[in-house]
Amino acid sequence: MGQFTIECQCAGKPLSPGQNGCQPLISRAKFPIFMYMTNSSGAANSIPAGTVLDQTYVQGKIDAINTNPADAWFIFPEMYNLAAPPAENETEDRDGIPVPTGEEIKQPITWEHSKEDANPALKASYDSLKCNEIGVIFATYSGQLEGLNDGNGNLVPMKLQGETLSAQYGAPVKGTLNKIMVSMLMDELENEANRDYIDSSAISYPVKNWFSLGALEVINYEVSNSAQTTIVFRANALYGGVDFKKPITGLVTADLSPDLGVTTGEVYNNTTAANVAATLAESGTTPGLYTLTLGVAQTAADQIWIQIFKSGYTMRTFKVTLS
Repeated sequence: MGQFTIECQCAGKPLSPGQNGCQPLISRAKFPIFMYMTNSSGAANSIPAGTVLDQTYVQGKIDAINTNPADAWFIFPEMYNLAAPPAENETEDRDGIPVPTGEEIKQPITWEHSKEDANPALKASYDSLKCNEIGVIFATYSGQLEGLNDGNGNLVPMKLQGETLSAQYGAPVKGTLNKIMVSMLMDELENEANRDYIDSSAISYPVKNWFSLGALEVINYEVSNSAQTTIVFRANALYGGVDFKKPITGLVTADLSPDLGVTTGEVYNNTTAANVAATLAESGTTPGLYTLTLGVAQTAADQIWIQIFKSGYTMRTFKVTLS
C-alpha cells in the first residue's frame, strides 16, 4: 500500500500487478460515517495508523459533537439499495476512436433508509451537513472501515463534491415502505486508486455496535416558568410524532453545564452575562418532564440558556425568556 498518484499519472516506474495468492477484499458498505475533512486543529481528519479502535475511542468521536463538531463522527443508519457505479473516463473521439482525456466523470452514489430509520427527522440530520466540507468513511458488512490511504498508512475520509449530499423523504404508499432517499457525488479530485480499508481484525470494538452509540439529540420545549425561579420543560428525542416522541430520561443537575462540562449545576443568564446555579429534577410520574429551579430569582424578561453536557447526548442551547 502507499501513495499511488504519481505512478498512476504515467510518471515513474509502473506498479507490478503481481499477486502472491489470496487477496483480501473490501466488503460492501453497510452504513456511512460522515465527518469534516479537517479537524479543529486544521489538520486532515483521519484514523491514524496504529489507532486502537476501542469503544472509548469511538465514543469520544461521537461525543465530540458537543465540544467541537470538526472532530466528531456522524454515524448514520444502515443503507439499503446502495448503487455506486464506477467513475467513467471522459473521452474524445480521435479518428473514430474514443481516447481518454485524463479526466473522470464521477457517478452519483445513491442509497435508501427505510421503515423506522426513514423518519423525516433523518432528512434534517442530512440537511445539517450540506454546508460543510464533508467526507465519508463507510463501515462494511464484514466489519471493515473503507476510506482512502493518505500514503502514510492513515485512513482518511473520501471527500464529497460540494453541496451534492441530498436526502429526500418518501412517504409510504400502498405496497411500499416509507423511505429516505440519499444521493451524493464523490469529489472529482479524489483518486480511486487510493481506496483502502482497515480490516475488522484491527478493530477491537466491532463496527456493528457503533450505531447504538450515536449521540441522542435532545429536543426541549418549555411547559411553563413562574416567579423567575422555576422552569418546567420536556426533554424528548428527535424522532417520533408531535405528541409521541421518546422521552429523554435520567438527566440530573450535574448534567447542566454552560461551558462544556467545566462548570456543572449551572445555567447561563444571557441578559446579565452571568452563570446561575440551578438544580434539575425529573418528574416521578411523567418521564422526560423536568423542573429546573434557579438558586437565585432572576428578573422578568431575562433570557436563560440551558445546556446539557452528557456523554451520549447532544443538545442545542435551550433558550427560555422568563415571564
